[in-house]
This record gives sequence, structure tokens and C-alpha cells, in this order.
Amino acid sequence: MKKKALAAVVISVALLAVASIGIVLYLKLWQAPSETHTVRIGALLALTGSAANYGRSLRNGIEIAKDEINAQGGINGKPLEVIYEDSQGDAKTGLSGFSKLINVDRVPVVIGSISSVILAVAPVADRNQVVLINSSAISPKIAERATDFLFSIMVSGAQEAQFFASYYVKTHPRDPIAVLYSNNSSGIDTKDALIRDLTAAGVKVAIIEGYELNMTDFRTTLAKIRESGARYGYMIPFSSEECARVLNQSQEMRLGIQWYTYSFFETREILALASSAAEGVIYSYPDYSAQKDRMEAFQRRYKEKSGSWADIYTVTSYDGVTLLAQIMRSYGTSSKEIQRGLREGGTFIGVFGLLKFEKKQYVRKPLLWKTVRNGEYYLLNTFRRP
Repeated sequence: MKKKALAAVVISVALLAVASIGIVLYLKLWQAPSETHTVRIGALLALTGSAANYGRSLRNGIEIAKDEINAQGGINGKPLEVIYEDSQGDAKTGLSGFSKLINVDRVPVVIGSISSVILAVAPVADRNQVVLINSSAISPKIAERATDFLFSIMVSGAQEAQFFASYYVKTHPRDPIAVLYSNNSSGIDTKDALIRDLTAAGVKVAIIEGYELNMTDFRTTLAKIRESGARYGYMIPFSSEECARVLNQSQEMRLGIQWYTYSFFETREILALASSAAEGVIYSYPDYSAQKDRMEAFQRRYKEKSGSWADIYTVTSYDGVTLLAQIMRSYGTSSKEIQRGLREGGTFIGVFGLLKFEKKQYVRKPLLWKTVRNGEYYLLNTFRRP
């Protein structure tokens, strides 16, 4: 009996020792991020899925900014480290990735993308007091909700819609227009803003057609647009692949419609997938003419590293990380310090020009019109590279 009791005691002590070691190791792992000799930030991007080309572009911009910042001494002597999580362009997956970044990696700020992901994550960021930077999502609701820990450096779909409506009513006041949009947060929210602005301007909307993500055959939808009599159309696609399908099938059907769209259009994928069908499409884009030399210098550095040119997402994410580095050097690296710095930090001039947050924490940028000619992107009417 005594032997059994002794054995039980030995086993209990052993289990207690194992448990204690486990707790100590857990606590060390949990506390490790705060003891690191680097400054960590998070990036929640669509690295796989239908929006993966956006995620790759964003990551390229982040990495170039990180390398340049570290070459300049990092954040007050500490190297900048970026921890990535793949949202897959899905809100639920994005919430899981965001939770990991703030609870395990303990980052004070996360750079995010995709409208549905940003809108799902923003309330969690506010509750946990973690700064969330929207670097590419266009839903107008993001700008409306950017009041606490959410900041947006991407042109809002509402601004692009307003820019188009004011242009269209001056150039085609009597011509009805067709609107084609993706059935997700960015498409629906921007479509609502566009219809509101067109209606207020007195423009007749001939037809409004939505489509499900990853749709491959647009012929039935395009036939409806033809039947509406509209000679002009504004499309709000989600992915480059969807946009290219619309353009290719419009060309195949000899639809004869003049397509307009927003700034997402200027990517390598569009030209590769749509080829000649992309010719003549007109789209709005941030006006960086005041920072032309800065843009050209950035494009040269990017080409040296990648052999290609940087699209809007690469530039926006580069500007975002560079802005964060400036803020963290001056204000500190905690989420509250970063929030205060973004609100009070004054003027930051990026590749796309001035980054200064308004009362609601988003950036408005001047826009211009561009088009495609002979397989390249040009300023509208001048046919020169900006």
C-alpha cells in the first residue's frame, strides 16, 4: 500500500513538473514578440485565391519599403519585420489571420486589403486598440467607418464614382449608361455611390447588372446591356480575371460599348489577359504629376529588383509602410502612439503625393483619366506616359 502511495506521489510530482515546464515554455513563447529586438508590423493580404495578384503586388511594395527602411537604420536602430497572414480574400479567414497577428505575434499595426476583410476586421481592431491600415480596398463604407483605429490610404470607390459622374454628365449628358458590378462589398458599395451620383447629376442609367465572383461567362449579361441601348458602360469588377473576361467577351460579341472603370485597372495582369480587348478602356487613377520625379525614381528601383513596373497596389503599400516608419520613429511603436502619430503627424509626401488624413481617417487624392493604347497605359488624350 505504501509503495502504491509512494508511486502515486512520484507520478504526481512528475506530472506537476511537466505541467510547470509547459507553462513556462508557453509564457516564453507568448511573451517573445514583446522581447524581440525588431519592430514588428502585420500584413493581412490575399496571397492566394482570386485576388492573389493584388496580394502579390501589395507584398512587393511592403518588402521594398521594409528593405529601404532597414538600410537606413530601421526604426531608431531596430530592424523592421513584417509578419504576413493570408486572408485568401475571405472575411472569415481574414478574421482568423488578424486574431493570430494581434494575439500571438502581438503586432501594434496591421496593413490590410480587400473590402469585405477590412470591414469585418475593423471592429475587432477598434476593440483591441490595434491600428488597421487599409492599403487597397475601395468600399465607400471603409471611409465612413474610419474614425478610431482604422485608417485608409486607398482612394475610396465613392471618390472615383463622384469623379466619373461629374465627368460623364459634362461629356455625355444625354447618353444612358450601363453599370456592371461584382456582387461583393467593393462592387455593391461603389455601385450604390455611383448610381446616387449619376442620378443626382441627371444621367439616365439604362441598366444595372451584378455578377457573382469568379463568373466566367458574361455573354448573357452583355446581351442584356446591348438590348438596353447603352453605348457607354462603367464596370466595377473584383479581379483582373473577371475584368478581362468582360472585355474579351465584349470584343467577341462586337458589343461596341465604351467601357470606363476605376484605378484597379492598371495592372500587368489586365494587359496580359485582355490584350487587344483592353484597348481604349478609360479609367481614373491617382494624379501623381506633382511627384513625377519621385514616381519615376521608384519605378526604376522597382524594375531593378523585379524586372517589371509597379502598379497602384505596390505603390500604395510602399507609401503606407514608409509612412508608418516615419510615424514610429517620431511617436513610438505602440498602437496608441501610432494612432496619435497618424492623426497628428502632419504632412507626408509619398510616391502618390500628399498623405494627410481628414476628420474621418482616410486620404483623398486628386484623380486623372488614363487609357490603354497599343498595349500600354497612357494619360488620356495626350497618349504619353506620365
